[in-house]
Amino acid sequence: MRLQRWLAVTLLGVVLAATVQATSARADTAVTAPVDGSISLNDAVAYLEDPAGTLTIDAIRTGEASDRFQRFAGDDTPNFGLSDSAWWFRLRLQAPAAASLSYWLEIGYFGLVDVRFYAPGQPVMATGYNQPVTQRPRVHRHFVFPVELSVDQPRTFYLRVASNGSVTVPLRLWTPSAFDLSDTIRIAGLMAYFGVLLGLLIYNLFLYVSLRERQYGIYCVFLVFVGLAMLVHNGFRSYLLLLWPGWPDTLGTNSLFSMAGVFAVWFLRDFLETRQAQPIIDRWLLGLMAIFLGIALLPVFDAPVRVGSVSISVAGALTGPILLWVTLRSWLRGFSGARYLMLAWAVLLVAATVQALRNFAIIPTNVVTGNLLQIGSLLEMLLLSFALADRIHSERRARERAQQEALDKERQLVEGLRASEAKLESLVQQRTVDLSRALDRERTTLEKYRQFAGLIAHEFRNPLAIIQGQAQVARKERDYGVGEPLQRFESIEGAAGRLEQLFEQWLESDRMEKGEHTMQRQRLELSEWLPKLLAPGNLRVDHPLELTTQQATVLADEALLGNAINNLIDNAAKYSSNGTPIQVDVIRADGEAGIRVRDRGVGIPPEEHNRVFEQHYRSPNNITARGMGIGLFLVSQVMQAHDGRVTVESKPGAGSDFTLWLKTL
Repeated sequence: MRLQRWLAVTLLGVVLAATVQATSARADTAVTAPVDGSISLNDAVAYLEDPAGTLTIDAIRTGEASDRFQRFAGDDTPNFGLSDSAWWFRLRLQAPAAASLSYWLEIGYFGLVDVRFYAPGQPVMATGYNQPVTQRPRVHRHFVFPVELSVDQPRTFYLRVASNGSVTVPLRLWTPSAFDLSDTIRIAGLMAYFGVLLGLLIYNLFLYVSLRERQYGIYCVFLVFVGLAMLVHNGFRSYLLLLWPGWPDTLGTNSLFSMAGVFAVWFLRDFLETRQAQPIIDRWLLGLMAIFLGIALLPVFDAPVRVGSVSISVAGALTGPILLWVTLRSWLRGFSGARYLMLAWAVLLVAATVQALRNFAIIPTNVVTGNLLQIGSLLEMLLLSFALADRIHSERRARERAQQEALDKERQLVEGLRASEAKLESLVQQRTVDLSRALDRERTTLEKYRQFAGLIAHEFRNPLAIIQGQAQVARKERDYGVGEPLQRFESIEGAAGRLEQLFEQWLESDRMEKGEHTMQRQRLELSEWLPKLLAPGNLRVDHPLELTTQQATVLADEALLGNAINNLIDNAAKYSSNGTPIQVDVIRADGEAGIRVRDRGVGIPPEEHNRVFEQHYRSPNNITARGMGIGLFLVSQVMQAHDGRVTVESKPGAGSDFTLWLKTL
């Protein structure tokens, strides 16, 4: 019994050793390069998985790892699915007896992040998915490496690849002339594909502009994302990196196909009117759009590419049946154009399912499975376009019927309308006069309240914040038995007084516009008056204030001039970064005294210098500062009342100088 067991174990060992030896021998068999044309190397390559990605070329060539290479079985493209490992490939090639010794080795898949080619006696040639096309050994959408062969003896080449997506490595050896000819034919085919896509885009964009139908706009955006996705899928991302060097590494086909999925589902919802006809199903479709949008936004959160690959594969495989079922349901209800949609989703279902199975290495990668997504996308887009055209014809026929019915009813109403036309015209004229008068009154009232509301939003915010803040602090001090309540009450009283002052100033500005204001001018020595006005307790901003004065006496209304200065300081604070100082200077020139408020904010473009003083005007470039465009308008009104002027000097990014000029005494 023991002897039989020993013989069985020995025989099994011999068989396994012979198998390994035979496999290794087959893997090391040199492949003779073609005299002309190309040859697939998929069935002649030996491969080795490096799970940790730590093996070096020296260990691969001469170390223990060199004995662990296995020959790839089958004629299909090597496809190892979604793998975190690095993969090594070994090729033994020799030149034919009489042929060119220079060849091109092509890896016909775009998504390999790290590709390194080791040729005998040559430095390593490294490239990858995230490298611009100009940094590759040959400027090409695929990874193409030069191969020099010798007639007298075979040469061994090594290839190391790694990917954050599917590891697919189609290998083909080309003679230079055959490669150039084949590449020209392939580029012509791709140009035809993208030409059809561009034609569909331009045609439907024209229809959208002409008809203003939202479905055509959605379909155009869908075409754009499909086109970008197919550009990346066909290896043109390396060219796009030249136009956009900052293209995120994780932004690729996963996000682009996901955005195409968002607009495909949106197109279906709008086309079949599921929101009104099938509200429950419409909520499911909204959820499906949210899933695709979430997958598209995964790069924003630095999610691994593999997460996006798995997600889009699963979502794509599920979307086809869902859309097909929804369309079939609508078609059974008699919805026009649904038959073309069913064909489109059927094509999508087949293409997406095959792509998902290929990503997981469940089915082999070959010419059919590798190009089915591109072929399916083209058919789907054509069928969706047919569906839109069928919808146009159906709506046109319905519109013609409705127009005919309307004409019949119009004939019945013509006589009655003629009889009442004179009476109606008189009534309309009278109502027009009444409405015009009422509208004038409403406009006057609305403008007054609009100015008042704008002033509240512009000026009342800070005093109210002071009152609220001081009240909260006083409450906490009371709870802890600390602090000085009188000081808080004084701050609250001051803020309330400021509110009252602002309200009175608004009334004054209204009276100035109507010519009803009576100025209360007095002599003001600016070197004494400005420090009191701008004392820390009176400021409404948190920015530090730098004040420089000199003697200058002017004749002015103290309240209005103070309001104008405070408005300029508030304006400077709005457009300056937190903590940057605001400078107030007194300057003199040609019998005038100027009060200049200088900030270090965003600045104002030259073409807007004259418009900033218009009522309710706000710069279109201003998207951060709040307000209603009243502060500078009030400043200009105050200076006009004083027979003075206000000037502005500013450049974008260099801050602004606003100066109030008054005649000196």
